[in-house]
Amino acid sequence: MPRLHGVKERRHQPFWDTLIRTTGNPSPILQQSQRLFGNANVGQLALTNLQVAGQLASDQTYIILAMRASLYFDGTNRRALYQQTVSQLFWTLTLGDKPAFQAPCWYYPAGGGVSGFDATTSIFNHGEPSHEAILKLARPIMMPVRQNFFVQADFFTVGSTNVLTTINTGATDDQKVIEFVIDGLQTRDVQ
Repeated sequence: MPRLHGVKERRHQPFWDTLIRTTGNPSPILQQSQRLFGNANVGQLALTNLQVAGQLASDQTYIILAMRASLYFDGTNRRALYQQTVSQLFWTLTLGDKPAFQAPCWYYPAGGGVSGFDATTSIFNHGEPSHEAILKLARPIMMPVRQNFFVQADFFTVGSTNVLTTINTGATDDQKVIEFVIDGLQTRDVQ
């Protein structure tokens, strides 16, 4: 379908990529340092909605207004996975060749997810399940046309406790999902 010359639309659209989404032991094994928004997950909507690795498609621009780290763990080690991940995982958003924002995982509440408890099981979340409980940036981060970007996930141990051990070799009933979301306004051509 042809685009309308000189006409753009702006829409609120989050973009996400997934570090891990598995039950049991992951394949491939998570490393201490990994990049998101690259080639690995493009074309798999359950893992990312980015259409082109490392940048937005076509001549799109983006204004990042918020960021989130979505964590979901269930199974034998769910409590340890939540506690250790938020204290050992650090995220760095890089635009071009320089970091634009960097903070530990606990600084990026998810703003969504399952909440509550029943008679036998407590439910854990990374923050309150409310759109008010997210990292809203004091100043927007602008992503110009054809700007490459990525998010770096780095794990750092706390003493001798290493969450990667639990993630990579945990119980077979452990469900593990770690995603990163940039949230903001996308400008794109109208077709």
